[in-house]
Amino acid sequence: MNQIYLLPSLYAHIINGLLLFIAFIVFYNNYSKISHLEPYKLIILLLIFSLAIGVHGLSHLGLEKIYNYNPLSF
Repeated sequence: MNQIYLLPSLYAHIINGLLLFIAFIVFYNNYSKISHLEPYKLIILLLIFSLAIGVHGLSHLGLEKIYNYNPLSF
């Protein structure tokens, strides 16, 4: 078994990806309510979502650079 699957950072990355996917589904299901938010709340919501995507992207970078792990290379 490859040692990458035993690292906690891989599990944190997978959980982060799943939570982002769930957040996207909730966003899609509640789009009519979200589109009527006042601009300030909409900006805050978008910034939080942007931060979550950025953290997930940095996790990709760390897994690829430090552990030489590229999931697309299978």
